[in-house]
Amino acid sequence: MLAGELGRTITDGDWELFDYEPASGRSVWMMEDKMTGAVTFRTDYPVTALINANEQARNEAGKAWGGDWHRVASIPLNVLYDEKTGLDKAFTEGDKAFTSKWLNDSDNRAWRTKEGRV
Repeated sequence: MLAGELGRTITDGDWELFDYEPASGRSVWMMEDKMTGAVTFRTDYPVTALINANEQARNEAGKAWGGDWHRVASIPLNVLYDEKTGLDKAFTEGDKAFTSKWLNDSDNRAWRTKEGRV
């Protein structure tokens, strides 16, 4: 049940809560431009738990790269599918060089579950 259905509106500045998913913490916000009537949606995903889990996995994995398989990252779907990251396109096209470069970038370290270079 949404807040609006309870007779209350939850806002974040000009944004109004449109949908909330308790299981994942995902929230969808809506903003209407009063001049044009255009509606914009924003989706927020909590990532603190994933970042903490990735850090724990990194700490436990050590630096060794022996063996056949390693989980090197856990990336939220909204980051994967964000056109600005280029990750979805890289995965779809099999562009391992782009994916490695993106994962090795220090700005994306929060998603890494293993030390070293990919």
